[in-house]
Amino acid sequence: MKHSQHRLHAASLVTLAALACASCVEPADDDDALTLRCGHVPLTIGADGTPGIMLEDVALRPGVSVDIFVNVYGDLDAKHCQIAFHGGVFAAASWRPYAEALGGCVLAPDMPLRGNSGVPEGAQFGDLDLFDYVTAMEQILSRLDAMDVEPKTILGHSMGGTLVQMLQQRLVDEGSSLEQRYDIDEAILVASDLPAEVPWALGDSGDLSGLLAAYAVDDPVHGMLFEIPVSLWPAFYFTDTQGGVVPNAPSAAEIEAAGFNALGEPLRAIEQLNGTGDYSGRPSASAGLFVDDTRLRVVAYQEDVYVQLGESEVLYQHLSGDTGSSCFVPVYGAEAIHVYQFTHPQELVDAIAGAQGCSYATD
Repeated sequence: MKHSQHRLHAASLVTLAALACASCVEPADDDDALTLRCGHVPLTIGADGTPGIMLEDVALRPGVSVDIFVNVYGDLDAKHCQIAFHGGVFAAASWRPYAEALGGCVLAPDMPLRGNSGVPEGAQFGDLDLFDYVTAMEQILSRLDAMDVEPKTILGHSMGGTLVQMLQQRLVDEGSSLEQRYDIDEAILVASDLPAEVPWALGDSGDLSGLLAAYAVDDPVHGMLFEIPVSLWPAFYFTDTQGGVVPNAPSAAEIEAAGFNALGEPLRAIEQLNGTGDYSGRPSASAGLFVDDTRLRVVAYQEDVYVQLGESEVLYQHLSGDTGSSCFVPVYGAEAIHVYQFTHPQELVDAIAGAQGCSYATD
């Protein structure tokens, strides 16, 4: 462990050994509904008190690596955990409300420079792009698999949804897939950003170029970043399609206390996501990308100001080949905004469960 060390309390940097342990490690807060089960996996306690798995020296590209912390929410059950990837400028803690509502095991990795993960070595944070993040996902899944931690469901929210698509695309291009490589049976995209092949009113309008430029920051340590000040988060992420901040939106202080926010993202990664700057288009995802043994569900929110319900349905049909939208999961409600599960996690749990029996033709 290197730069990530400063993100862990020295007194809490405890490896909870795995020697066919029969007892459980109790959470620091007795009121916390989540418990941690011992097992054969070495666990560390993060600076925020969250147990997790520290993966040291995750290679992103030749000469560039980072320590990645995989937060463990719930009982660590190696055969029944879900793994969830956060969105851009968010942190893994944004999945904690969902995990608590689910009452199961959710593994949530923090991408570099947020939560308990470290600072990249060999490059500035601002030098990273989405391909580096996808490589990190491969490394995370492979290392967990080597520990016999085998999540069967992968989730991605917002930019995390794009990363899941990009990972599946990379694997398919290599003649493999999420199911073949990692035995992942379910992929769930939540308020996902859209690939180049799916029309996107906001992204195709050109309006995002000005927005990205307005919040570009040349950080002397980390390079060019895209940063949304936490004071603006309610207006950016907790607004409905009429432009109003929803009643249950957390304050900036509550957002920080919950750990939902990150310092920012590499500007180039956000430009790549949106097909702006030096990128002529958004990341690509082939038609029928999930016509294999990994079942796809796409969850979309009625009041999402970034991606419309109809656009998300086209995304689902494009990736699954299912024109009947059998596993498309629209979530309706006056407060069903882009980050709905941050404040209404049970609604996401219920929506996913309600589509548990859906199916479409697969290979």
